[in-house]
Amino acid sequence: MKKIVVIGAGIAGLSAAIYALRSGFDVTLCEQHFIAGGTCTSWRRKGYLFEGAVHWLTGSSSKTELYQVWKETGALDDDIKVLLSDPFAAVEYNGQTLNLYRNIDKTIKQFTDKKNINEQLIVLSPNDKKILNRLLKDVKAFSNVQMPVFDIKGVKSKNPKRFTMGTLFKMLPAFPVLNRLKNISSKQYIQQFEHKGLRRLFNIVPDEYSAISIIGTLATLNIGDGGYPEGGSLAMTERMVKTFTDLGGKLLLKTKVKKVNIENGITTGVTLDNDSSSIINADAVIVTQETIAAVNQLFDTPLEDKWVKDLCSETKPVACTFIGIGVKTEIPHDPIPSWELTEPVLFAGEKITEIGFYNYSGFKGYAPDGCTSITTALMGDTYDFWKKAKQEGRYDEEKQNIADKIKRVICQKYPQMEGNIEVIDVATPLTYERYTGAYRGSWMSIASAGEKMKSYPGFIENICGLYFAGHRLSSPGGLPVALFTGRQAAQMVCRQFDVVFN
Repeated sequence: MKKIVVIGAGIAGLSAAIYALRSGFDVTLCEQHFIAGGTCTSWRRKGYLFEGAVHWLTGSSSKTELYQVWKETGALDDDIKVLLSDPFAAVEYNGQTLNLYRNIDKTIKQFTDKKNINEQLIVLSPNDKKILNRLLKDVKAFSNVQMPVFDIKGVKSKNPKRFTMGTLFKMLPAFPVLNRLKNISSKQYIQQFEHKGLRRLFNIVPDEYSAISIIGTLATLNIGDGGYPEGGSLAMTERMVKTFTDLGGKLLLKTKVKKVNIENGITTGVTLDNDSSSIINADAVIVTQETIAAVNQLFDTPLEDKWVKDLCSETKPVACTFIGIGVKTEIPHDPIPSWELTEPVLFAGEKITEIGFYNYSGFKGYAPDGCTSITTALMGDTYDFWKKAKQEGRYDEEKQNIADKIKRVICQKYPQMEGNIEVIDVATPLTYERYTGAYRGSWMSIASAGEKMKSYPGFIENICGLYFAGHRLSSPGGLPVALFTGRQAAQMVCRQFDVVFN
């Protein structure tokens, strides 16, 4: 039986390990942290669970192709409840609430239907109505666009999956939308609205992203996908771990790999980063540690393939400063409330003028009885800010500083929280880097307007038995990419050894 080592037990690593194991390989999965999951994780502080990754999941609907992959890896099954909060989001503007419903027709009608009560409250310009109607048509044109699941070329598969002309035909209505919006950024797109409330409502992806990301996200919601699996990130990864270990896989936690061993162009295993520099021999190695960090750390001789250099030079990291708040009182659940601040908050040299929170009130196990778990994320690559603070001995002070600012902001919104906040936990890009090894603490990549979608091969031309998987291999990344590339890496191993993929 051929032996495989998988480096990193995030979603990509678990996916690769499970599929390789099912296909008949002896699989050892090495994870530097004391739990699996990588950036797909949650954590507890003083009895509060803070959801650190999944807020909505592509492929959570059983009607999608990707659902079957989540199901095969154990992350989801037909008994796992998927929560479809509706409205999905809301913003406050001039004392009014604007809702982003999952159903795109319902979202648009609240602004354009004269029979709707909001018609009396929200006066739109003719230009706004025109853009809303265009948005409605674009989202519906994207309704059949989903991440296809297919086998790599040359692999033998027990249940073959091919990208067919039928799949392509279903996606044809989206092509004109792609062509029209490909060079427009998310920020430019929402600036078309004259009503500031609409700008804020549809501001659902980072400013630099292509406007296509807005349409794609709304289309995901519109088809009934993008739900929240009960238990969130931690429960998903725990189920995947159980699938792997129940199949007989070996999971080594608190086991950091020092380097991948390569002799005469053939991968022979890995050396562990421990006192004895233990070696695990293997016939192939799948690297799912964040790709840039892995390329820079795991190889004695630099990898020369062009795609590796391109990935390292072209990647624009997405990062955040994540804040979890535990409140010793019940705060009624809102659909991701977002509001403009009366006074901007200065953070890392930038002014924050708007903020939004996830409220997990009513979610079982997220807080003690009568209490509430709330989270927010301050987006932006603030790695250098936090790195400098660490070097100058101000790290804890700066964490407390932003915690105090967020506390003031949220207590202004919810006065009943004053004096009842039991914990404020701040995770910086350095936190993500420490626990996952990710480059600049980043967990996705920016898919900028005007750029072609980047996808990288995941294997090295002149090194036999070395493969890569993870969110960096296809922009903008995210959990679905991690899941799918893990599956692909297992297929590459199957192809190498002429084994049927299962």
